[in-house]
Amino acid sequence: MFVLCRKLKSLKSPLKILNKLHFSHILDRVARTEADLEYHQYLLDDSRDDISLLNKVNQLKLNLFNLKSTEKAFFTQKLKCNFFKDSDRGSSFFHALMSHKHMKSFIPVIQRSNGAITISIDEVGAEFIHFYQNLLGTSSFTSPLDEVIHSGPCLDETHSDFLLAPMSNKGTKKTLFNIGNDKAPSPGGYSSLFFKKS
Repeated sequence: MFVLCRKLKSLKSPLKILNKLHFSHILDRVARTEADLEYHQYLLDDSRDDISLLNKVNQLKLNLFNLKSTEKAFFTQKLKCNFFKDSDRGSSFFHALMSHKHMKSFIPVIQRSNGAITISIDEVGAEFIHFYQNLLGTSSFTSPLDEVIHSGPCLDETHSDFLLAPMSNKGTKKTLFNIGNDKAPSPGGYSSLFFKKS
């Protein structure tokens, strides 16, 4: 933790410089660049053959595009901070967020099975119930389990007895020791070498 805190503290100064260079007074810089671009575009309308003025306008357009992207990144980050700060509190922001989510998942209108459209909440709910009762409430013929198991190729009795034989500790150990030392049962699991040493 000490090393992590020291690294974060040393990172603070470069981040301040980065913020000052690219994000400080971003709204004013965007407004100034837009006004500058508009002024040079008016000048370009009067003298369309001026190559240097055309290059200046193109450069200002590129600068404005970059500044707009930076402004968007700045406000996206600010919105995330506000969201994380206020979303778990019982604030008006939280309730507005929940209300918006509720409205997104709300179904105000539905087309019934007879083709008519209904906006009544009771009829929308009843139509859903009716649809799933028809879908899940009907019975259909299913083959008995014995027929399913015995259809197709089957193992003979010797192979079947071998597969169903009880496992011994010796067999388990032999199987485990045949696994490579760098293998693991899952991405976060211990390797087989751990179990062999244990």
